[in-house]
Amino acid sequence: MGFQLWFYFILLIFLFCPTLQAAESQQVICGDEVCGNLTIPSPFGIHSSCYTHPFFRVTCKQIHKEKKAFIRINRFDLEVLGSLFENTILIKNPVTYVNCDHKNEAASARVDLTGTPFFFSSDYNNFATVGCGNLVTIFRNEADAFGGCIQPICGDGASESGCSNTISGNFTSTIVNMTVMYPVGKDNGKRCSSAFIFSRLYFREAYPLPIGINIETTHVPTTLSWNSSYCGDAGCEPRPGPISLNGEKSCGNVTFQYPFEIIDQEYPNGWFRVICKKTSNGQTTPFLNINGVNMRILDFSFLYGNVVVNHSITCFNCRKNSNNGMSLNLTGIPFYYSDFDNVFWSSGCGNLATIFDRETSNLVGGCLQPSCTISKETSSATGCPFNIPRGLTFFSANMSGRVDSSNYSRKRSCGFASLIKIRLVF
Repeated sequence: MGFQLWFYFILLIFLFCPTLQAAESQQVICGDEVCGNLTIPSPFGIHSSCYTHPFFRVTCKQIHKEKKAFIRINRFDLEVLGSLFENTILIKNPVTYVNCDHKNEAASARVDLTGTPFFFSSDYNNFATVGCGNLVTIFRNEADAFGGCIQPICGDGASESGCSNTISGNFTSTIVNMTVMYPVGKDNGKRCSSAFIFSRLYFREAYPLPIGINIETTHVPTTLSWNSSYCGDAGCEPRPGPISLNGEKSCGNVTFQYPFEIIDQEYPNGWFRVICKKTSNGQTTPFLNINGVNMRILDFSFLYGNVVVNHSITCFNCRKNSNNGMSLNLTGIPFYYSDFDNVFWSSGCGNLATIFDRETSNLVGGCLQPSCTISKETSSATGCPFNIPRGLTFFSANMSGRVDSSNYSRKRSCGFASLIKIRLVF
């Protein structure tokens, strides 16, 4: 009996996802805001509580039938594409045109990051130019060249030709200069070309040009980095909301922190309210009420985001079956059964154990118990484990007998099935 009591212990993971947290506290979860199909990375944010400086403010705009995210830098609205590296953001950066009369409007679209926390870094970006017959040089200022390349000689594919090269250092603005290398006529100095900084790891191939880039390309993906010292000693990350980790409270031998709070009586509302009950011997025991069922709390960890509770087991082929194989239903609440800390365990011998989600509609997994021995007494530790999928919120356990030629007594054992903490098995 003592052995079977271990298998009440399971881990529930509690979630801080925007939908469920909104139901609990109506607070915006910074770093998880969404615009269209893009999750806004911190320290950027849409809500005012999710950014510390206006430069990190994201505006979500409806463009045709899609929602797109933009940041505004020195009069330019730059579309945000996501983030490839820590402390960087991927944007659509306009190209610079030279000698392109039909693109005069775009020719002035040169982003200057001076006076902002942002800069272009050679760690993530390269330089490229589309065109032919020219030496194209890029400067930090009029006298400080830090990159460039020679375009190929002009031919039939001039609109697709070009060159690219690495750059050095960090910079906030650029000036592009173009010098004719292959004079072929009186109009050789009027060939339309474009130049740009691009995120080299965004493209699968970038020689001689990034795939898909030509003279008609007006914007290219570019990586921006930022200097956190620009935001002061506190840094650019937004400070957390009204979360206090200092207010630790205990019930019995379990200590709780945010998001759990302790009350001393039944309180059905609120997923993170711990009911602290007095036992007959005067001690206190914590319980968590989930869908009307009080589950005893055995441990809590804020660091790992989990709570250990007693969970009922399902017995089969015993004097008294229990629970009809149904687990507690966690659907639609901020908890799920941890796949990292739990396994499904079926104790007994000679049976096939299976579990389903949503009652019996979808098989989750199963295992075959070892054969029962001829001995009248079978070890209570006999059984079989198997892993559960991530995000499981409900399961239905079942156990069926299996005829085994090695079991001459044809005896089925009393067994049970449940989720348990993996450390109790291995």
